[in-house]
Amino acid sequence: MYSKEQITKIRQLINNYFDKGEVFDKLKKKIESEKIQIDDLDNEKLTKLLRETNLIDNLILDIKHLDELDEFNKQNKQLTFVDPDRINYRSVSLRIYKGRAFLDFIEPGNSKLQLYLSFCGQRFASATVDATVEPEFNELFLFDLRTEAQKANVDLLTLSKLDHPIELCVIQIQNGQTKLFSQKLIEWRFLLCYGNISLNIELPTTYNTKMQNERKNHVGILQIHLELLPKTGLVLLPENIVVSQLSKEKSVINQISDRFHTYGNAWWNDFKELKLSVRPIKLYSESQDGIWRPSCTFIRELQSVRGIMSPNHAARFVSLIPMKTSDRGPSGDRLEVWHRFPTFLALKGGDFEDHCLLLCSFFLGFNLDAFVVFGSTADRPHGWVMTRLQKPKKPNQKQAEYAYNFWEPLTGHKFELNDPKVPQLYKRIGCIFNHKCFYANIQENDSVLKTDLNIEDYTKWKAVDPNEISLLKPQNFQLTLLRQTIYADELEPKLELQLREAIGSYRKIINLATRYDEKLGSIMQIALANYETEKITGLQFAQFEFQSAIRSYIPEGHTFMSFPICFNHMNIQKMLEDIKTSPVGGEVLTARGDQTYHAVRVKMEIYPEDVYAVWVSVSVRFHKIV
Repeated sequence: MYSKEQITKIRQLINNYFDKGEVFDKLKKKIESEKIQIDDLDNEKLTKLLRETNLIDNLILDIKHLDELDEFNKQNKQLTFVDPDRINYRSVSLRIYKGRAFLDFIEPGNSKLQLYLSFCGQRFASATVDATVEPEFNELFLFDLRTEAQKANVDLLTLSKLDHPIELCVIQIQNGQTKLFSQKLIEWRFLLCYGNISLNIELPTTYNTKMQNERKNHVGILQIHLELLPKTGLVLLPENIVVSQLSKEKSVINQISDRFHTYGNAWWNDFKELKLSVRPIKLYSESQDGIWRPSCTFIRELQSVRGIMSPNHAARFVSLIPMKTSDRGPSGDRLEVWHRFPTFLALKGGDFEDHCLLLCSFFLGFNLDAFVVFGSTADRPHGWVMTRLQKPKKPNQKQAEYAYNFWEPLTGHKFELNDPKVPQLYKRIGCIFNHKCFYANIQENDSVLKTDLNIEDYTKWKAVDPNEISLLKPQNFQLTLLRQTIYADELEPKLELQLREAIGSYRKIINLATRYDEKLGSIMQIALANYETEKITGLQFAQFEFQSAIRSYIPEGHTFMSFPICFNHMNIQKMLEDIKTSPVGGEVLTARGDQTYHAVRVKMEIYPEDVYAVWVSVSVRFHKIV
C-alpha cells in the first residue's frame, strides 16, 4: 500500500507524464496509423492504444521507481531540497563504499578525510571519516542529468554528448588545516551502455603528495558503484557509440590545444622581440592536475549563484575565504597551482590567484566588465580584479571612456584609480585577462600610475586573438555553493566564554584581576550589528543610538575604550594574540584603575560554504587612578 504522500506523488507523476508533448505525439501517430476516427475512440480502444505504444508500461515503471527514490531520500540527507517531480528525470546515483590502500595512514593519527563531488552545477560534501588504510565512507549521491534549460528527460544519445565528468576531491583535515589529498574526474557515460557499473578508482597523487614521495603513482583506491536511474527498461546505447563520442571529444580537444600552443608560441616570440623589462605574463598556468592550460580557461561567468546577491557580497564572500600561501617546491620556489572553484572552496582557502579568478567570475556573472590583473606589490607577485564602467558618451564622441576600479580580493576593498592607496598597494601591471580576452602590457613603464588601461590600444597592449580564445574549453564549470552547516546562535556564546577565559588568564599573568560587565556587552551588540553591513554597503546605521547608549551608561569621570576586530577563523589564541599586538587592543586588555570592568561581545555572519566573519568587540570602562 502507498502512503498519502506517495499517492500524491503518483498523481503528480501521472499529470506530468501526460503533460509531456511526446506522449500525445506518440498517441496521435498511433491513432493516425490505425486510421481510427476520433468519434469512434472510446475508453477501451484508448487503453489498448496506450498499452500498444508502451506508454502505460513506462508510466508504471516510473511509479515503481518511487520506492527507490524514497530509499535515496532516507539515506542521503543532501536530497532534502529536491523537488518532488524530480523522479521524472534521469539521474546518476554514485555510491562510494570504502577506500583501500591509503598507505599514508598506516600509522594511527588524528587526520580526517572528506569527499566533495561536483557535477553540472550540483555539489555535495560527505561526512568526515577517520583517515585509515581503509577509510569507511559509505556515502550515496544523486546527480540530476537534466540541464537547467530542460524540463523533460533527454534521450540517451543526447546524454552521450554531455562532456562533463563527475569531479571528485578528497580533502585531508589535520589540526584544523586542509589540503588536497587527491582529485579525480570520473567518466560516467558508460552507464548509458550498461545501466550500472562497479569500479575501483585509483586516486592519483597531487602536487602535495608528489612532493612527499616522487615515486608514488597513486595514494589509494576507492570502491564505487554508478547506476543510471530510473530503471525504465529502455534500450541502452551500444558501447561503440560512447567510445566513438569520447574519442571524438579527445581528438577535438587535442586539435584545439595544439592549435593554441602553436599560436601561443608565435605570440610569445613576438612579445620577446619587444625586449621589455621582465614582467609577469600569465598566458599559461598550471592547474591542480599538473597540466599547463591557457589562463583564460580558468575564468567563466558565474550566473545566478544562490547566496551571492551582488558584486559587493561577492567581494566580501571571497575576501573571507582564508589566504593560504602556496607550498614550496624542492628548490624553494612557490608552487603556483590554480585550482578549480569546487576544489578551492573544498580546501577552504587558497593563494591570491584562486581569490582573483573566483571574484572575477562572480563579477562577470553580474554582467560587469571585469578582468584579472597580474602584476606585483612592492616585493612580490600579486593579482587583483579590475572593473571598468563606461561613462556616458558626450555629443560627437566616438571612442568610449571608462572609469576604472581595482578590487583587492583578499580584503574585499574597492579603490578608484585615483585613490592614493592604489600606488601603495600595487606597483606594476604585467597582463590583464578574462574568459574572452588576454592583453600583455607592452608600455615602457609598467608601473600602475604610468600604465594606460585602455586595453584596446594595440600600441600599448599586445592582445591574444579572441577567436583563438573562444575555441578553448573552460576549466571551471558552473558553480553551486553548499548551504551553511554552522550557526551563529550556537557559536557566539561559546566564543565569548572562551575569549573571556583567555583574557582573564592573560590579565592574571600580569597581576590584574578581571571582572565583566554584562550590560556593557549588550550595548556593544549595537556597534557589532553595524560592522558587517558597513563592509558590504559602506553605510552605517544606529550610530547615534549607540553613542547615546554609551554616554548614558558610562559613569561620569570614567574612561571607556573599545576595540573591534574581525576574524575569518575561530582560533581563540590567535584572536587574543592579534588583540594584544594592536596598540588599542593591548591598551584595553591591560587597562587598570578603580572600578575596572571589561566586556566581550561576539557577532558572527555566516555565508554559504561555512565561510564566516567573526566580529569581536573587547571593551573596558574604568576610573583612572591619578
